[in-house]
Amino acid sequence: MGKYLQIRVIAQTFDTTAAERRYERLYALAYPAAATPPAGPLGLLELVQALDDAVRLGDLPGADRKALLPGVERAMALKTALEAALGERDAHTADKLSYDLEDALAELEKLAPRD
Repeated sequence: MGKYLQIRVIAQTFDTTAAERRYERLYALAYPAAATPPAGPLGLLELVQALDDAVRLGDLPGADRKALLPGVERAMALKTALEAALGERDAHTADKLSYDLEDALAELEKLAPRD
C-alpha cells in the first residue's frame, strides 16, 4: 500500500433509485418515513445492514420479525462473505455472491409486510 494513496476494492449499488423501486417494501421497512432521512448511500449492502439492525433491535412487530429473521440472517451472511471476497480481491466469488444476495433480497421482498 502506498503511504498516501490506498486502493480499495468495494461493492456499491450503481442505481439506488432502481434498487429502491425493486425492493420497495424492504426499503420502507428498513427506512421508515421520518423527519430526518438517513444520511449516506442507501444501496443494497446498506439495506441488508438496516434490515439486520431492525430485526435484531426489535424494531419490527413480532410476526414480521419471525417471518423475516431467517432471510435477513442469510442476507447478512452473504453480505459478510461478499465483503470478505472483496477483501481478498476475489472478483469471481464476489460477483457470484452479489447475485446470491440479490436473490435473497428478492425472497425477503416477498415476505415483507405490505403497507
